[in-house]
Amino acid sequence: MISSDAVIQTGIEGLDAIFLGGIPSTNVTLVQGTAGSGKTLFGMEFIYRGITLFNEPGIIVTFEATPEKLMRDASSMGWELKELQDRNQLRIIFTSPQVFEQEVRSPDSLLLQSAAEMGAKRIFVDSIGLLAKVLGDGQVRQSTAETSYRELLQQLFRGLQGAGLNTMLSHEAGTSADSRDGLEAAIFLADTVVELTRSREDRRTHRGIEIIKSRGQNFEGGGHTLHITENKGLQVFRRVQAPARREMAQPSSLARRSLIGIEALDTMMGGGLFDGSTTMVVGVSGVGKSVLSAQILLEGAAKQGIRGLLVSLDEHPAQIIRNAETLGLDMQTSIDAGTLHILFESPQELDIDAHFANIVRTVEERNIQRLVIDGMTSYSTAAGSKLLYRDFFHAVVAYSKFRLMTTFFNYENPEFLGLSSYMPDFPVSSVVDNLILLNLAEFGPNLRRFLTVVKSRGSKHEFDSREYFIGQGGIAFAPREENCPAPLPASSYSSILSRAPARLRTSQPEGGGQRKGHSA
Repeated sequence: MISSDAVIQTGIEGLDAIFLGGIPSTNVTLVQGTAGSGKTLFGMEFIYRGITLFNEPGIIVTFEATPEKLMRDASSMGWELKELQDRNQLRIIFTSPQVFEQEVRSPDSLLLQSAAEMGAKRIFVDSIGLLAKVLGDGQVRQSTAETSYRELLQQLFRGLQGAGLNTMLSHEAGTSADSRDGLEAAIFLADTVVELTRSREDRRTHRGIEIIKSRGQNFEGGGHTLHITENKGLQVFRRVQAPARREMAQPSSLARRSLIGIEALDTMMGGGLFDGSTTMVVGVSGVGKSVLSAQILLEGAAKQGIRGLLVSLDEHPAQIIRNAETLGLDMQTSIDAGTLHILFESPQELDIDAHFANIVRTVEERNIQRLVIDGMTSYSTAAGSKLLYRDFFHAVVAYSKFRLMTTFFNYENPEFLGLSSYMPDFPVSSVVDNLILLNLAEFGPNLRRFLTVVKSRGSKHEFDSREYFIGQGGIAFAPREENCPAPLPASSYSSILSRAPARLRTSQPEGGGQRKGHSA
């Protein structure tokens, strides 16, 4: 990363982070993209944020959109350009490509004089691709036009840099030969090139941003997500697949354990969970995954002072709170106290990059120590591809390890009777530290619920299936089998995990139902 005094920050939310601090101050930046990708708004926000955040006056040069239209569009983003003009911090110059070309070649440029008079530090020219068209008109040989355009750009870059202006230019990525040739020349000469994209995925529109090159610095490569939001402006969200750039000065897990807060489950896990560990809770619909999540968060927030976050794509917070109240679980008090927070986003139109950034922001702002993501299967639909789904999961796991945050994932197994795979649609059970299976077993005409700790790394966990009930207070476990009256205890049956247990011919010896397992 280059030093902070050698870069210029754009001020666009999330953009400077993928530039690893900002753009080198001597670089000329080219923003390219098709029509409607957001180039003009991108450049205008570069100027607006420079004025309002860094006290750097700026100039906007436009060839097609009038100042009135630019101010109208900016106002919809919450940027009042007229006030900045009145204070002589902004100047919008509406001219033609022909006049601008003459101005660039002039030894006593009025544009540069104007910039010096107002103390301008930034300039945005929209769109330089029109200069190539002007030079191309009337030319006998195409090669001559291309040479003239390159020379013009070189002269423009030298002049603006010599005036101490941090320069941003836009160029439309058209389909004509002239447009392609002009863009190619601009990309070659510019120091920093940013590409904006606008694509359709099924029936939704996705905006993207990618840094193609940036001389003199490293940056986050690949395609990131771009949002344009009314009354806010542009937001850039780092792609979840990008490796984290963090100083790993701390371990990814601790030897210290924290109690889940449910006594029987803590015992089954070998004495609680290691701080910073990740746990996958797998079960069919209706088996109690969401109830267990609410109970785990409340046990931490209300009794241990552990700040918790519940992330859900399935249920609105009001419904989650209501359902918990019917079981005597008071989430609202902890929410009001600030020790528990619910983050809900609809899976419709969900953007995984933005969603992950929202989780990270919430965790850091509220100092979350225990995280539950309820309904991992909903992400498969929201993400649109298994690869992006997997990338999101790995990003959450890596971030949880970095934060030493104890994290739970709920996964709905689609199988109902019989169990052939823990996670048939999303096989990442090997990634997590702990695996808890909640299942239904059929005993004659009755369905009974059982919990099994399948894996708990580094712990001498119980390897038995324990029956549990859902009622007031949430999940409660049945007494140990030797104390159970009729009906017969689970040790009298085999194949409980198949959810169709068969009664054994002979009972097990008294006291022989407890087995231990150890997962490395």
